[in-house]
Parts: sequence; structure tokens; C-alpha cells
Amino acid sequence: MMEETEDQPEIVSHEEAVQAEKEAHERMSLSRETTPTKDQPPTVLAAPSPLPAFLSNTSSTPKTSVLPKQTSVRSLQSNVTVTATPVPPAAPQIAREDRSKAPVSDQGEQPVSSVSSSQSIFGWLAGNSLVNKVVEKTKSSMESVITTLDPGMREIIHSGGEINLAVTSAKDNKVLPVREAFQKVFGRATVTGYASQATTAAQPVGFTAGLKGAEERISNLKKTWDIPSDLTVVSVEGFIVEILPDRWFEMSCLLLKDPSHGIEVQTFSQPTHIPTEYVMTAQDKTPSDYPLRWSGLAVTIGEVIETAKPHIGHADWQMVLSGVSRQESLRLAAQSLASIYKQKLPTSFVS
Repeated sequence: MMEETEDQPEIVSHEEAVQAEKEAHERMSLSRETTPTKDQPPTVLAAPSPLPAFLSNTSSTPKTSVLPKQTSVRSLQSNVTVTATPVPPAAPQIAREDRSKAPVSDQGEQPVSSVSSSQSIFGWLAGNSLVNKVVEKTKSSMESVITTLDPGMREIIHSGGEINLAVTSAKDNKVLPVREAFQKVFGRATVTGYASQATTAAQPVGFTAGLKGAEERISNLKKTWDIPSDLTVVSVEGFIVEILPDRWFEMSCLLLKDPSHGIEVQTFSQPTHIPTEYVMTAQDKTPSDYPLRWSGLAVTIGEVIETAKPHIGHADWQMVLSGVSRQESLRLAAQSLASIYKQKLPTSFVS
């Protein structure tokens, strides 16, 4: 066997490493306690004592000598606990002058800027023509749906307002077109029909006879019905007229009288062509001693057409002959009558 030489490194035991660690820890504590303060003069430390033989030999360090050093470092880290207290962010400091100027608003109050902005927005919406058109379009669409489902709702929706008038007839083909026309022109209007007859011939002939029959209907309405004396009245009277030689046409005279404002307006519906043979038949059926012959014929054109062509009917002959019903013709004429009447009314009354 080979003998061990003096150059072979010593093996450090665990106990020796722990003892060395304790000594190093005591030296560090001693050095901290002897550190000079501001009031005490610095003291001179003594020379350190020589290290043990196993620590002084650094020429050749075996692999096993690394273990005590790692153990000492880990033990020191485990004995020392470092606690870091989180520092809250500093609140912004406000000067006293700024604090006095800061606005204090109650919970129920709104800032002036928000109120002014809301007012400007509503003002813009109220004055915007595009928004108004959209609103009117939506309103008219909803009203169209309602009146289509229930036609009787039209009178309820558009009734009221400043315009209140009576019609000298209880027939729907006269009252409905007048109501629709005035409600379209004025927006809201109350139109009521009353049965009234004229004292002219059954079939008036000529413009003068048509206007005379409309006036007599208004006079008889006020005598028969208990209505206000200043109530506006619209009278409708149909007649025939020979505009050209052997060219006969049926028309209607619309007369409006407003006693409260002293307004009187007349207009006529579009003419509907009548075949000459129907007029000749009505003349033949009128007696020569007919007391109202000065104003027209004793038999209406509708009765003659109904007798000649029973499939047409007494009330629909205008639609069959011209393609336009009498109700539609009266609606256009009544719309023109309402527009002229609106122009003659005082501005304060219309607005």
C-alpha cells in the first residue's frame, strides 16, 4: 500500500464547517457593535486572528470544500428576514388657493355646461328640417296604419282644433271628402253633416242654378237645425251644364260661408262628361208645366242612367263614365276650397 503524503488536502467535516460559520457570525456582530457613531470617535480594531488551517489552504481546493460555503450562505439567508412595506402612492396635493376655488355642486344640481348642451341639442332637433320631416313621416305612417285597420279612427285622430264647420248633407259621399280635405289643409278640423234640401229643381242646369241650390241648402240648414249662427257651413250642390254645343258635363258647386269672419268662397269640381242621349231622356221626362223648370229638370241624370243600365247604379255612374268617382272629385274641389279659405282667414286664427 501507498503511504499518504503531506501534500494531500485535508477533508473538512460538517462540525468544523458549522464552527467556522459561528465564529464568522460573531465577528460580524462584534464589528457592527463597535461601529463609531457621530458622538463617539472611531475605534481602531485589532488585527484579525489567523484563520484555521483548513481555510488558509487555498492552493488546491477539493470539490467537497464547496459544500460548506453554500450551506453557510443559505443558512444566513434563511436567518435574515427582509420585510418590504409597500408605500402607497402619494395623493395629489392641492394648494389652499385651489381648494377655495374648487366648485362644490349639490347632488340635485346639474352643471351649467350640461344644461346648455342639452338645450342646444333640443334646439337643433326642433329647428332641423330633416328631423321634422322624419317625425311627420313617422306620424303619418302610423296614422295610415291605424286608419287602414279602422277607418272610423280617422275622424277621431284629426278632429278638433280651431276649425269647426257643418256640411249641408248627411251622405258620406259628400261629408267624407269635405272632412278629409279640411283636415289635410288645417291638420285638425271638426266636420259634421246635416241633412238639408234645396228648393230648386231635382237636376239643376247651369252654374247659376248650381250656386242657387247651394245657397238654399245653407238657408234650410239654419232653419231646420239648431246650430250656432256664426258656424261655418259648406254646401255641395250637383248640376249639369252644356259647356260646348251638344257637350254636356256634370259638375258640383261648393260654397263656403263663414259669418264670424265675413268670408264667402265658391269653387267647382272637375267636369264629368255625360252622353247626350241621357240628357235628352231627362228633358223628355220633365213635364212642360214643371214649376221649377227655370232651374233645371225634374229627373236627375243618375236616375236616367240607372234606368238605362241597371248594372251601373245611381251613385257610381261618374266612376263608370269618367274613371273618377264623385267622392274623389269632391275631395279635390274641397281641398282647393279649404286652401282658399285658409288664405282669407286672419293669421292669428290660423296659427
